[in-house]
Amino acid sequence: MDYATTNKRAASAAQQRKAKAAAQKRRAVPAAIGQEERCRRAAKGQAAIRPCGAAAYGFLKLRFLPHFAGQPVKPIKDEEDFYRSLNLLCVHYNISVTDNRHIGYPYNKAVALWEASKLLREKRESVQILEGRDGKGSLVLQAEETYNTGSTLYYIPIVPLYRLMQDRKTKRAAQLLLATCAYLYHVAGIPYYTDDSSYLCWQYDMIREWVENDPTDWEQESYYVNCSQLNTAEHIGKVMQRRLWNPCHLNRFEDLAAQFIALDNFACDCLSIADKALQLWRDHPQGHVYRHADTRILHSEDDDNCNEDCITMDKYIGFCAETEGWLYHTLSECVNNEFNECCDIQQPVLTRTFDGRMQDAESLDFECRLFSLIDDLCYLLNTINDEK
Repeated sequence: MDYATTNKRAASAAQQRKAKAAAQKRRAVPAAIGQEERCRRAAKGQAAIRPCGAAAYGFLKLRFLPHFAGQPVKPIKDEEDFYRSLNLLCVHYNISVTDNRHIGYPYNKAVALWEASKLLREKRESVQILEGRDGKGSLVLQAEETYNTGSTLYYIPIVPLYRLMQDRKTKRAAQLLLATCAYLYHVAGIPYYTDDSSYLCWQYDMIREWVENDPTDWEQESYYVNCSQLNTAEHIGKVMQRRLWNPCHLNRFEDLAAQFIALDNFACDCLSIADKALQLWRDHPQGHVYRHADTRILHSEDDDNCNEDCITMDKYIGFCAETEGWLYHTLSECVNNEFNECCDIQQPVLTRTFDGRMQDAESLDFECRLFSLIDDLCYLLNTINDEK
């Protein structure tokens, strides 16, 4: 049958037929009893039950003010003096400390000092803030600036420089290094290992006595090799010391650097070191390595153990023979064994008092540049074969 055809005429309603009897009621057929569906299992499974963190560890997330038990209450004048001195310190070091006067004295003082020390450490300035009293009894702050030399032996080798002076190819560049060493010896005051009063002279003499007094403890070949290194170090040391004593190297230092023409990397490095030394000499004509040496940790000369437990600056700064071979290995062992018995180390320290007076122009700029110059010079002399 085609349901797509439509009758165009109008359809009339069909006549309704009457039933002879009432139709019997029919019951609905009950639906079949099906199996009940179970709850599907979640993809992540049952949620894990974890206990809460221990309440005892909550104090680690809190900050507590310092406890000043048993201390008397300070007068208001001390608080005013403290903040006046603190403002001068912040201006000098260009830092900004949060205003915490509402906390109350002396808690606000402790918090302000802690914050100021933290800001100075972030600026990589080794500064320790101390409290003190001026002549009038007012509370003032002091800042100790320290140049941290660490555990470095600033030993400048002389034998490599002597060999450079003997080579015609490197003689002119070596003259710049010789003038730099003359500046360090005469002006900066770096001790020389052949001077009788120097610390390294005593170390070399002790090693010589150890070798020569007991020749049977050494193999024959090792004995002669060790004695040869000692004799070479002493001979070259005295030859180079006579050259350093000659004032012509310092007098011609500036002309040598101005007229020098660098033709290779080694010559460029020599010229760079000479320029650093000249500029340091111009900026600090009276600069000396012990100018700001901390003398508070030294004992009096009347003490029997005078400075034996302190690593003074003359012990880790100086000219040595060379930094390789049996002789230097023995020297470094003797020095390190002695330093391990010491409890203090002497370093350059500058103290500033913020009491309202104008701060002087003193700084540790000379020490910072001097130790950097010595470090560059030692590196160049210890890596001659790589640089040439």
